[in-house]
Amino acid sequence: MRTVLFGASKAGEYFIEQNPCVDIVAVADNDTGRHGTYLLDIPVIAPARLQALKFDTLIITSQWVDAISRQLTEELKIDPARIQIPPKQQLKAAKPFEHPATLKLAHALMHQLHSFLDTHHIAACLDSGTLLGAVREQRLIPWDDDIDFALDPPNFTRLLERAEMLYHFLPQQPGVQWQVIQIKVDGRPACINIEFTCEDASQWVPFDLSLQLRETTNGYSELVSSAGLFFAPAEHFDHFGQIEFLGKTFGAPTNAEDFLEFMYGNWQTPQQSFRITEYQSRRANLPLHTARPVIAKQEIKRPC
Repeated sequence: MRTVLFGASKAGEYFIEQNPCVDIVAVADNDTGRHGTYLLDIPVIAPARLQALKFDTLIITSQWVDAISRQLTEELKIDPARIQIPPKQQLKAAKPFEHPATLKLAHALMHQLHSFLDTHHIAACLDSGTLLGAVREQRLIPWDDDIDFALDPPNFTRLLERAEMLYHFLPQQPGVQWQVIQIKVDGRPACINIEFTCEDASQWVPFDLSLQLRETTNGYSELVSSAGLFFAPAEHFDHFGQIEFLGKTFGAPTNAEDFLEFMYGNWQTPQQSFRITEYQSRRANLPLHTARPVIAKQEIKRPC
């Protein structure tokens, strides 16, 4: 069965790696800068080329599933029956927090980040799946693949000014090379990502730690990196509460359980097959142009 992915992102890479038996013939993407490139040796094409391409199934591997679905069905006249939205687990790394050594590294990273934030007087709070794991299970969710923090604009500005100092706090581990990455959305800094590569891929499972900018607009707190896709009532992020997690005191949204209900609905019940369309906190009717942000990544140099 000839398959096309829509979304030449890290999620697309993970889907390809987890589904080696799927015959993926192309990856479509709205980012013109990716057209003519390759994602794990699979050609990246413009969406307009889909009309002339023979394929059986199209799988959306982008977070902007609603706008892309409308683009495919309304603009490109693709049969909705051929479009699939996979469970989020298929768009994630291979469960790093089920791997004992990687989980230990993640705990060490969170402890060191806590020290960095405290040293530089930067306020941040647990967000999304990391908050869910802390509140519901007092652990990182085993099938998650990243660690999420949120910061308001003043604290995010302080983070940007001191981001290179993060390298002094990252846990030292033989064979692990850390990278601190600044992510811009439409030219605006929106996230600092902490990532790593390793000399021996059998020793560690990759994961990211994200420090994301949240900004209040019209009574709602929005993740700037999502270009308006994910939001929550501002009351949860105007002030931070506290939560004990992994032996440290971290910031948490005000009325954290209410926020989790807004985001996930029935957050008390673990769901490994959760789909992005099940998020209560997403805007399903964003215009298509909003779902085409220009995302740029740049590694922050280590201090001399």
